[in-house]
Amino acid sequence: MKVLVAALLLLCACRLQAALVRREAPAEEAAPPAVDDFFTRHFQPFSDFMTKDLPQKLQVEELRSQAEAYVERANKQLAPLAEELRSNVLGFFSSLLDLGKGEAQP
Repeated sequence: MKVLVAALLLLCACRLQAALVRREAPAEEAAPPAVDDFFTRHFQPFSDFMTKDLPQKLQVEELRSQAEAYVERANKQLAPLAEELRSNVLGFFSSLLDLGKGEAQP
């Protein structure tokens, strides 16, 4: 994710710097079209990947449904264990209280 942000920041900075240079240069000394072709040639595939290929690969809805199914399955498996643990802990503490009451009475 950091690489993506860094690439986008670099792209914006380069684009702004190129625009600044173009404004300062006289019309006859404008940047050659080869520079624009360079950026187009290299960043167009990147843009296509970000807008078309990446969303297809991520398949957000499928990942969300898999995560929900996993959580539901985990809840079904862990709920009985949690209930058993709760009853054991309550039984343990109540037995400790009963033991303390039994020792208090002579």
